[in-house]
Amino acid sequence: MKKSSLPLTVLEPFANHQNENADFVVGLVHPYLVEAWQKNRLKYRESLAIGYLAGALDKHGFENTSINAELLGIGPEEVAERLLQNPRIQLIGISAKSQRTYRAARRIAQLVKAVRPDVHITLGGVFPSAADRPILEDCQEIDSIVRGEGEYAIVELAARLSLGQPLDKMRGLSLRVGGKYVRTPDRPRVRDLDALAFPARHDLRQMLAENHTGSTSAYLVASRGCYASCTFCSIHQIYGDHNVVRRSPESIANEMEYIKDNFGVRRFSFVDDLFIMPSPRGIQWVHDFCDLLIERKLDVNFYAEMRADTIEKSLVSRLTDVGMHRLFIGAESGVDSVLVRWDKGTTVADNNKALRELREIGMAPHQINFGYIMFDPEMTFAELKEQYQWIRDSGYAKVQHLQNKMNIYWGTPQYQRMIDQGRVDDAALGDRWIYTFDDPKVDAFEPAFRRFHRRYEADPRALAVLEARDAFLQRVQQDKARTPMPKWLFECLSQAMRRIDGADRDCYFYVFERLFAALEDTDVLSENAEEEIWQGLEPLMNQLGADAELLRALAQGIEEIVETAPADGGPGVHQAWRVADEGSPEVVTIWLADGPESTDGFRVSLGHRGEDRYEHACEAVSVPAGAPGDEVTVRPMPTATELLGGARLEVVVGAGGES
Repeated sequence: MKKSSLPLTVLEPFANHQNENADFVVGLVHPYLVEAWQKNRLKYRESLAIGYLAGALDKHGFENTSINAELLGIGPEEVAERLLQNPRIQLIGISAKSQRTYRAARRIAQLVKAVRPDVHITLGGVFPSAADRPILEDCQEIDSIVRGEGEYAIVELAARLSLGQPLDKMRGLSLRVGGKYVRTPDRPRVRDLDALAFPARHDLRQMLAENHTGSTSAYLVASRGCYASCTFCSIHQIYGDHNVVRRSPESIANEMEYIKDNFGVRRFSFVDDLFIMPSPRGIQWVHDFCDLLIERKLDVNFYAEMRADTIEKSLVSRLTDVGMHRLFIGAESGVDSVLVRWDKGTTVADNNKALRELREIGMAPHQINFGYIMFDPEMTFAELKEQYQWIRDSGYAKVQHLQNKMNIYWGTPQYQRMIDQGRVDDAALGDRWIYTFDDPKVDAFEPAFRRFHRRYEADPRALAVLEARDAFLQRVQQDKARTPMPKWLFECLSQAMRRIDGADRDCYFYVFERLFAALEDTDVLSENAEEEIWQGLEPLMNQLGADAELLRALAQGIEEIVETAPADGGPGVHQAWRVADEGSPEVVTIWLADGPESTDGFRVSLGHRGEDRYEHACEAVSVPAGAPGDEVTVRPMPTATELLGGARLEVVVGAGGES
C-alpha cells in the first residue's frame, strides 16, 4: 500500500501541536464487560486501545490518566467515581471495543455528566464508528463519536477543546451542533504506523506489580486491516477499506526491545487480524521480520493470527524458529456451503491443509487454536451435524468452539443480509442481534444446548474446573516470574490440565450427540428428553469434578517433586514415582498424588507421543501405599461415544506397564 505523499501536517493539522494548558487533563477509559466475567477472571486484559491513545497524548504534552476497568474488574459506578476525583479532567475518551461494552460506556457518561456537565465525553472504537448516529440519539451525555483510528483524532479533539476551537471543523467526528446531528467528512487512515508513538504500558506495569496472571506477556500490533470480506466481520467499520497497512520490522523489534528492557517481558501476542499477507511483499515482510529477530538476538516468544489459506509450511517454520510458540487460524467452519455463505474465501480443503502442514512442522495441537462458529441463523440441521463432525474429527476441538454462535454486529454485511431478508433487529442498542434459526431442528437444538450450557456452568463440578485452571495458570505464571518451574514438573501438571480439558470437552460431545439423536425424527425436544441427557452425563461430570479437585490440590500444594527409589514406597505430596520404559528409555512414567495419605493421583508419561488430541499420556490412578510392584488401578475417562455405547472402562496395570 502506497503511503500518501501529502505532508502529515496537511492530513493531520495538529500533528505538531504541543499542549501548553496545564489544567487540561484527558481521562481514558476501557469499560468492563460484566457478561464476560469468565473470560476476564484471569485479568489478562492489557488495553492497547487506550495505550495507543495515551502514547499519542503523551507525545503532544497532554497529561492523561487511564482506567482499564476490565483489568481492575470495576463497574461504571467506580469508574465514574475515579474520574470525578480529578477536577482537572476536561475530556473523557471511552474506548468501546465491542458492541456489548456500549451499555457500560453509556452508564459511565451518565454518571459523570450528572456531576460534571462541562466535561466533554467522546466514544471511539468499532461499534461507535458504525453506529455513531444511533448512539448520539440514544445518549445525550455522550458529546461526540470519534470514527476510525483514534491516535491523531484524540490529540486534535483535545487541542480544539483546550484552545476553544470549533469541533465541527475536525474530520472523522460525529457530534451535535445546535441540537442537530453533524457528521464531518471521514478522517484519512493512518498510513505510517511507524510514526505513531509506542502505546503507553500502564496496564502492563500494573499487572507486573500485582503479579496478575498473564503479566509475562504483552500485546503488540504489527499491522492494521484485512483484505478479506467475511460477512460477520466488523473490522472494516473502523478502517473503511480492505487495505492492510504494516509497521516496519525495525519498528516492531524496537518496541520488543523497549518492553524487554523496561518490563522484563519477552512473550508477545500480536493482535493483528492478519499476520501473514499472501502476496510477494507480504511474504518478504515475514522473512525480513525473522531475519531481524535473529540479527538482534531478541530471544522472544510470540503468538500470531492468520487465515488458513496463508499457512505455508516453510513460512510458518521460519516463524517458529524465531519464537512463534502459538498461532490462531480463522477456520470458522468445516462445511463448504457455510464458508461460501459467509464469503470466507477459503474452503474446508484449505482448513485441512493448514492443520496437516502445521502437524508436519511439529507444532503440538495445544499450540494451535482457531476461530469456529458453530451456529448461524441460516444453518441447516445437516450443516450443523457436519459442522460438529469436522471440529470433533479435527482433533483440535475446544469447548469454546462448540458454544460459539454467530454474532450479528451492527452494520456488517451479515447485518445487512439479515435486514434484506426482512428480519427485524429487536435487540437493544449495544446488544447483538437476538435471532431464531430458519431450520426448525436447529431452532430446537441450539436453545436446548444453551440451556445445558448454562446449567453446566453453574454446576459445582464445572466450577471446580475453572478453579483448577486458575490454580494451574497462577502456579505456572508465578514460577515463570520467579523461580523457573522444572520442565518435567511443568509437563506433568500440563498433561493433567489437558486431561481435564479433554474430559470437559467430552461432556459437550456427549450432549451434542444425544441432541442430534433426539432430534433426528422430530422438531420438538421435550423437557424429559433434556433431563435424561443431563442424567446420562453424571458419570462424566463426577469424574471431571474429581479430577479437577485433584489438579487444583497439586497446583497449589506441590512446591517441588523429588524422585524416590522403589524401596521408599509410593509417592507422597512432594514425591513422584519415576519409571523408565524399557522399550523406550526416553519415556518416563510418573505418578503424582495430592497428599501423603491420598491414594488418588495422575499418571503421566514424559517423552511419549500418544494418539489423542494433545499427544500425551495422562490417566487418573489409585496409587497403592505399598511397594512399586503392587498393582495400580488406572481410571481412564470414558468418552462420550463409550458412554453412549454403555461401556465402562477399568484397567489394572503394574509398575512396568499395562496387564
